[in-house]
Amino acid sequence: MIVKKQKPIKFINTCGCIVDEKELEQAILWYTDKPVCGTKKIFMHGNYPAVAIYKEKIHVHRLLMMYWQNRKLLRNEYVHHIDENKLNAMKSNLCLIEVGKHQSMHNKGKVFSENHRALISEANRRRAGRIKFKKRVHIDLVELQKMASSGASISAMARYFKCDRWTIKNRLYEHPHLLKGVSE
Repeated sequence: MIVKKQKPIKFINTCGCIVDEKELEQAILWYTDKPVCGTKKIFMHGNYPAVAIYKEKIHVHRLLMMYWQNRKLLRNEYVHHIDENKLNAMKSNLCLIEVGKHQSMHNKGKVFSENHRALISEANRRRAGRIKFKKRVHIDLVELQKMASSGASISAMARYFKCDRWTIKNRLYEHPHLLKGVSE
């Protein structure tokens, strides 16, 4: 069905989402530049309430935060539910937070088993972008010694030689004489 003129949107809330429907209607109209159908269903998509705008399913809390911020959210920005009720999408219950802080808030006070820690470590190792430089790099040991004696950090040396930090650490481990006279 092609909608030519925008009519007021009526919501069918199948999941019990707590939301200001007028504000959600404004957010939907802000998000799209075309008219949408007059009836929208609020449904559970994963663990959160969502609405469909054409072929795209958008979580209600993220859509509202984008509307309030008047911009698309970055990938590292999370919308946090202050009362931890995922169904509560009222403005007073939502705040924008950076991903690392969000994770630490939810994990505060939890004790992870050794198995769980090992799984986290393995996932971090497999994470895309961890190793920037995959090719083998020739490192001039004289140049490395000059940088080490001048007090350059391992990160600075890695940037200079265009390799990862582990390559620099391994070279320094293989050639400990490079660190003579260098204070730790």
